[in-house]
Amino acid sequence: ITTLKMANAFHKLGYDVEVLTVERFSERTNKQKITNVYKFYGVSEDIKILYFRDNLLFYFEELKPFNYALGLLKKITKNRIRYIFDPEKRISDYCKEKKIDICYCRAYRAAYYNIKNKIPTLLESHTPNIKHPDLQRVIKLTHSEYFKGIITISDILKQNFIKAGVPENKILVLQDGVDIESFQNIEKTEARANLGLPQDKSITMYCGHLYKGRGIEYVLDAAKILKDVMFMIVGGFPSDVSYWKKYANGMGLVNVVFTGFVENEMVPTYLKAADVLLMPYTRDTPTYKWMSPLKLFEYLAARRPIIATDLEAIKERIENLKTGILVKEKSGKEI
Repeated sequence: ITTLKMANAFHKLGYDVEVLTVERFSERTNKQKITNVYKFYGVSEDIKILYFRDNLLFYFEELKPFNYALGLLKKITKNRIRYIFDPEKRISDYCKEKKIDICYCRAYRAAYYNIKNKIPTLLESHTPNIKHPDLQRVIKLTHSEYFKGIITISDILKQNFIKAGVPENKILVLQDGVDIESFQNIEKTEARANLGLPQDKSITMYCGHLYKGRGIEYVLDAAKILKDVMFMIVGGFPSDVSYWKKYANGMGLVNVVFTGFVENEMVPTYLKAADVLLMPYTRDTPTYKWMSPLKLFEYLAARRPIIATDLEAIKERIENLKTGILVKEKSGKEI
């Protein structure tokens, strides 16, 4: 979502934008399910999207039965075959041939090949794993004139990159962002009417993935206490939705609605339909120390009161907001 939204923002600034992405098994499967990728992400159809298929066995690397064989093959070849036929290499060669002015990368190998191809390149990275071999290859080239900088989301990560050898003047810390325009001109009554939601109910909403660490169990604890409030849980993969539905049914909850996944262009309508928005992250979220949740900025754009966990990465962004309330981690009662 953030990649396409960023491409859309560059497009709005007047640039010619192309999104170049690798297509392996999971990407191909998902692409077949989506009738209109532009509508799916809510971005302009003037943005060109090109897929570079991985034609080797690595195309199937997401399939577990292949993992062992692929591991052996990688050991034997020491990744030489991959780098000869690597789709990220083809992406970089395409950029060189097209004389792209600047490439904004979310992939380490593409960034590495770009610098070698003398293409001005920016790299965005949110990882604390500085020892990742592909990232190490990029870090060794960060003094190159063709490496323009790393964009990351926290000072903690910035310090990691400096220690790894990236020039400090080539590191920019920026929070995640949001497409403000998509939230404008949507009123609560209109949003509820469009979604078929009651106008006379108090609605408290969580929007996002339902992974471990997102605090969904505490949302359901709150729902059990506030029986007159309608709780909406928007998003999630089918398997996660199924799990939490069973969990809620086991609690005897009748005031909780699970929508499952909704297209990104519909997210502003859902958030605008709510009275209160929830963000009960826990320390079970691996990135809790340095995260910059896209969800937070969407919530802020919706201009609704936010109840969030008082984790430091969240606290520093909303503790001074009049409509931001911080609660103790793992506390359905406080929500």
